[in-house]
Amino acid sequence: MVRSRRTVHPMSRESTRPPLPNVTLEAAARSFYKEAVGYGFALTDFVRFTNLLLGIAMAPQEDPPPSSSLIPGATKRRFHEFPLQGRRVVVRRYGDPGDREAIQGWVHDEEGRFFLLSTASGRIHDVDDLVKGDLNLVGMVLYEGRPIGCVAYLDHDPGQHRAELRKLIGEVSLRGRGLGREAAKLWVGYGIGALGLRKIYLNTLVTHIRNIAINEEVGFRVEGILRNEVVVDGEYRDVLRMGLWHEG
Repeated sequence: MVRSRRTVHPMSRESTRPPLPNVTLEAAARSFYKEAVGYGFALTDFVRFTNLLLGIAMAPQEDPPPSSSLIPGATKRRFHEFPLQGRRVVVRRYGDPGDREAIQGWVHDEEGRFFLLSTASGRIHDVDDLVKGDLNLVGMVLYEGRPIGCVAYLDHDPGQHRAELRKLIGEVSLRGRGLGREAAKLWVGYGIGALGLRKIYLNTLVTHIRNIAINEEVGFRVEGILRNEVVVDGEYRDVLRMGLWHEG
């Protein structure tokens, strides 16, 4: 028996969730504005678009499937050791033959270059900087038994119980399928359960709205915008700082 999905008014959910932070809305608005200008939007087009968007938002829509929250039980045994087994992906530790070459092949588009970008120095690291750093830990994301991306903790500080998270689905054809979200949840669970992390933070380009949404689903919250923080492809870009706090 197939159940029909319930049709609801989207505004009926307003009382069940807190409003998004202003900085998140600003990031989304800036990203859209930049794309819209490229399409040739005039001021009147922005006004028309706003009215259309409000009309769509206020119309009844199908209730979306419930989003998964941060994987519960992060201190359970399965988050203490590799491999980390998810529903569709597996995360194992970096180090098998071919791992370096696989990562090297994934870092040539914008998402890949940002994966290697140092937001402290603005310099693009090479793969060896990432995988051989004493304070870094890298995991390979497997889908159907083959590597498709990687996750990492950079600048792991055991004393402060903090580290920077990086993630990348290197196979472009597999992006947008929720595999990065699942891998990130496994990696956060490992960071909390095995490494004892309490503060996990990450940086993403303000224009990467899909990536920002994935981070929020995993449990990260926007902490601020760093203006003109890095140069990517010769252009200064804003960076969004996001963080996740685990009470322990």
